[in-house]
Amino acid sequence: MGIRTAIKPLGSRKGRYKKGTVLCSLSAGQSAIITFYPGIYYIRGQGAGAGGGNYAYPWGHGTGAGSGAGFEGYIKILKKVEVTVTAGKAGISATDGTATFISNIINLDGGKAGFTNQGGVPDIGGLGGVITIDTSNLNKIFYIKSYSVKSNGKSGTKQTGGNSVLTNDGGGEASGGNATTRGAGGGGTSGIGGKGGIGGDGELLICLLYTSDAADEA
Repeated sequence: MGIRTAIKPLGSRKGRYKKGTVLCSLSAGQSAIITFYPGIYYIRGQGAGAGGGNYAYPWGHGTGAGSGAGFEGYIKILKKVEVTVTAGKAGISATDGTATFISNIINLDGGKAGFTNQGGVPDIGGLGGVITIDTSNLNKIFYIKSYSVKSNGKSGTKQTGGNSVLTNDGGGEASGGNATTRGAGGGGTSGIGGKGGIGGDGELLICLLYTSDAADEA
């Protein structure tokens, strides 16, 4: 389908968007305010990955970090509503990733940082981010029509970062490897003086699939 940007005035004189309009395409801490009109929208988003755990003298081993929660699917907007949208920013070494969200609709929490464990490396590192649907507005402002991904993030495993839930890859490797995919967690390290790897930035894409019958009403 054709993709149109949301930089200039959009849609008809009624203020509606044209089919295929991209309302936002954000990453790495970017934010915007957008207006939804009744219709079906494609949403692809994930919270940012966290940073891997650091080495600490003498026996402190850094664990892998968690990845951000993710959603890919379609939501139906039931009435005109203005929302704030933000894409999460990656965590650096031993720092949580931040959330990607659409206010009043969905929050995709960032992954939790890898930690330093004295005396060995546990099986589970930083936890994955949690997905939260705003149930107070469900069936009032929106509802979820369908989805292919609707998932909490993945926890770090030993010293490897959790993979992105949208692409199932990208977790940073042991020895402080950086994430290689958006939303994935950084790797932990046992190297003397070593720092954990950086997580992958969050992302958010919103595109109008088609207007609903309500959008054609006066």
